[in-house]
Amino acid sequence: MSVQSASDIYLLSLQSAQSRVTMTSMLNVLARLMAKKKHHQQVDWSTLNYRTVLSVMSDLSQAGKSPATQNVYLSALKGVAKEAWRNGDIDVETYQHIKEIKRVRGSRSIKGRALDLEELNALIDHCMTLEGVIAMRDAAVIALVYGAGLRRLEAANLMLSDFDAAEGTLRVIGKGNKERINALHQRIMEILDVWLDERGLEPGPLFLRARKGNKLIDQPISGQTIYDIIIRRYKEAGLKRLTPHDLRRTFATKLLEGGEDVFVVQDLMGHSSVETTKNYDRRADKAKKKAARALPF
Repeated sequence: MSVQSASDIYLLSLQSAQSRVTMTSMLNVLARLMAKKKHHQQVDWSTLNYRTVLSVMSDLSQAGKSPATQNVYLSALKGVAKEAWRNGDIDVETYQHIKEIKRVRGSRSIKGRALDLEELNALIDHCMTLEGVIAMRDAAVIALVYGAGLRRLEAANLMLSDFDAAEGTLRVIGKGNKERINALHQRIMEILDVWLDERGLEPGPLFLRARKGNKLIDQPISGQTIYDIIIRRYKEAGLKRLTPHDLRRTFATKLLEGGEDVFVVQDLMGHSSVETTKNYDRRADKAKKKAARALPF
């Protein structure tokens, strides 16, 4: 990618490929709000100033964006402003004024849910009872996304060499190129064994693409394929709506329900902040429902 603007430089500064994809989309939204442009590269970032940022934040608030979402946009604007200053597009005073804009306060109910173990097992068992290598792969995908608390891209990027069958562990490269080693439950190991019997032990991606007719291709699946697998299978199994990230939430919640220290769970999930890990904890949801339904009337 040729670097042409402060927004390009800002995107290059992001360590995660997925973060670059996400922030590119958000910068394009900002381009439409700020300058009625379709792409962030079309924006003249030398015009960025304190009043412009406040105006954009006001527009986002009026559009009903949550405080958390507004703050991500603000972070992007501050990041671009920093690169614009470094690039000589804006002066240091303009940058400092933008930098001093405070984050939006407030919160919304956190989306997503943790599955009951009955739902989780029903989802995996549904795949295991189907015929064909694709169903076996999908069972292994679902089991591992839950059993190792994986993000979609983490699961898609796994190589066979990341799985240590002798030790019963999985090596995961997460956001910020951070490595973690997660031990796997015995049932996860058994499901992976079934998949590897079909896949074979040739080096390469752990999860392979497949064509119609259950023919495997020596190519990795994508994060989008992980999403499609989980959505397709939960619908086939007749379960309540869930997302791939709900399996990761379930991983965190079940560990915390089992009495694991939140800092241990933080490490297992690859979070930089324990506050992020707390957002995955769905134990309080059941407690609040139980308390409300027990209210005397």
